[in-house]
Amino acid sequence: MATFQVQIEDMIGVVETTAGSGSSDTTALSSFLTDGAKEVINMMPSSMLITCATEQTFTPKAVGSEDETLNTTKIFNVRRNDGTIDQPCRLIMSSMKGRASDPLEMDFASETDPVYYLENNKINILPSASTAVGKYSEVQFPTVAHGDSSISTFPDEAERAVVVCAAIKAAEFMLANEEDVE
Repeated sequence: MATFQVQIEDMIGVVETTAGSGSSDTTALSSFLTDGAKEVINMMPSSMLITCATEQTFTPKAVGSEDETLNTTKIFNVRRNDGTIDQPCRLIMSSMKGRASDPLEMDFASETDPVYYLENNKINILPSASTAVGKYSEVQFPTVAHGDSSISTFPDEAERAVVVCAAIKAAEFMLANEEDVE
């Protein structure tokens, strides 16, 4: 398959660094492609979005010691592994984290019924334990280069939308930088 630069130039022509130079502005093309990938991801349905996710792991901490910072709010499949099995976690409001960590409360989180919460751009799983491993799938926006011909952790059927989006941005760029011929 042709590189993304070739695909864009086949649609709109060479995106020149300066008008009439004949050389392509590869920095701008890479930026347009990366921005296009972000736009396409933000419009994807959940069933397709999960194909863009990668697994992250961390150690669940006690309430007040959270330190796992999220890169995005697009997260899936939060699980807690106790060394034997990955238990699915249920989402709770961060205001309930105290109750979830109190064994006398009905909302207490256990090894077989763990919970997770999001607070201040951080994720945490309860119950915490130094031997437990927290896992979640997170969508991270890819950086797409002009010389690439595919995007890793991205559905193949959506790559064309990224190229079209980048071509539109490149055409707008070309129009904005067009010299007055008079």
